[in-house]
Amino acid sequence: MAPPSGVAMSFRSADRALDDYQFTFESYLDDSARIEPDSNGHDVYDTQSLSDSIAKSRQELGRTYHSYRAGSYHFPNDEPENERAEEQYEIMKMVMDGRLHLSPFSRTRPPRKVLDIATGTGIWAIEMGDKYPESEIIGTDLSPIQPAFVPPNVRFFVEDSSDDWDYPAEFDFIHTRLTIACWSDMKRQIIQRAFDHLRPGGWLECQEIPVHIYCDDGTLPDDYGWLRWVRDFEAVSQLANRQANTGPQLKEWMREVGFVDVQETVFKIPLNGWPKDMRLKHLGMMWQRNMLEGLSAFSLGLFNRFLGKTVEEIELSLVDVRKSLFDRNVHAYHRLYVVWGRKP
Repeated sequence: MAPPSGVAMSFRSADRALDDYQFTFESYLDDSARIEPDSNGHDVYDTQSLSDSIAKSRQELGRTYHSYRAGSYHFPNDEPENERAEEQYEIMKMVMDGRLHLSPFSRTRPPRKVLDIATGTGIWAIEMGDKYPESEIIGTDLSPIQPAFVPPNVRFFVEDSSDDWDYPAEFDFIHTRLTIACWSDMKRQIIQRAFDHLRPGGWLECQEIPVHIYCDDGTLPDDYGWLRWVRDFEAVSQLANRQANTGPQLKEWMREVGFVDVQETVFKIPLNGWPKDMRLKHLGMMWQRNMLEGLSAFSLGLFNRFLGKTVEEIELSLVDVRKSLFDRNVHAYHRLYVVWGRKP
């Protein structure tokens, strides 16, 4: 059965009903499965229960977090974090010279069907829908935080991509972006499953920024505040069974799974405005602001759940971390790994 016309919509407001919202897209993609009728003759889940369990985020630590599979993703889904994530998206697009991907697709050679894993606010999927109006773009996430009105070729679904993927192998392009600490095993949970669900000749592209920071000129001291926080984040991510530094391994993981023509491009993003080059200086200042805005969101869930720290203790520990981001004598940067490969 085809999905209802409103299925492409999701809702930012927790007060709007989810009558037509799809919570998985396996049945939409595969019409061969037999549907068994409910002999009880009544609805187990009414609109209110769906709204309560999915759309209404959980209040915790002064922020809101997803309700579906609560606790599996340790970062908030509230408006401040969503706005920060969209600003971060624009920064990454600047780094990539306005490109949405590096895989070899174009308006004259568009992908037919695209899957965006952990789509977040859906901004990448929406822009892909605008760029490729004849393509079908699907975004999945634990939170229904995407906008209500999207291009007609874009659909969003509530999914936990760490689960088995039950939909058929018919994608031309699968994409991940900034999934730090989302997966316990990205190679097995995402890269292998992407390989299995691509058509022959389809592409996987991962755009990932490890939490680790780098420095080329020896100006990064061992007691630098942000570096100390990075070490704490890496340690607590291990306690949470989450990978914090996927990026350097992506190229090899793709090859091990079976992808060919695997390519990698690495971009540098300065932590603040320390570069002389004006474009990089501006980029670094934008990145600095984004990291400052996101630091609490990055820290609260993991540090509270796995280290037992209170909100007050966490915020106090972040004071020196924030100060360190203003030190232009430290020439530190993040790396953006863009890695793409083709299924034979």
